Amino acid sequence: MLYFPGGTILDHNTKGYSFFNNFFSELGRWRAISGETKWISFYTFTISVVMQAIAMFIFNLYFLRKIKSIHLHRGAHYTALASGFVFPFLLAGIGLTPCDVFLPQHMFCVKAGFSLLLPMSISYTLLIRKHHILPNRYGNVMLSIVFGIGIYLVMLFSGPDPHKIPYVQQTAQKIIVYSMVFSLLYLSSGALRFLQEPIKE
Repeated sequence: MLYFPGGTILDHNTKGYSFFNNFFSELGRWRAISGETKWISFYTFTISVVMQAIAMFIFNLYFLRKIKSIHLHRGAHYTALASGFVFPFLLAGIGLTPCDVFLPQHMFCVKAGFSLLLPMSISYTLLIRKHHILPNRYGNVMLSIVFGIGIYLVMLFSGPDPHKIPYVQQTAQKIIVYSMVFSLLYLSSGALRFLQEPIKE
């Protein structure tokens, strides 16, 4: 954000990144809306999104194996396994399809990716609450994310057009992305704290 040259959907002449008027994806544009090149923002956004995708892919497989989720709830296990397997590829796709060059593919990755977060979060909530070691508060955090994602999906598919009404879509995106990041950090810290024993084959 610090190195983003400027430009929003409604005003191409702004300077710098506007937290409430720019989408996250605009950091990954090949060129800023203002027309300037922005290699630092482009590469840092793309690399960070791909790294996050790899981390989530590894975490999902390890976490489900660690808590023996298939024995807790088979339906939730397979839902989390499938959605957690596909979502990282869509997340990486968001970073690898600059919205000013590959907009249809980029929007597909955004909409499909955020849609998959809902069943994945529901499954995580159920599995955590059924697990006998991991405290329920971690499941409660994931449950709050379920409601947040549900509201955001309504905004994403039926909310106001960002080309006509500023702030709303951009701000909603920030809220849900930061909420997901911090909830997964919280869950990861809980997994490190309560699930220290090696996995038994």
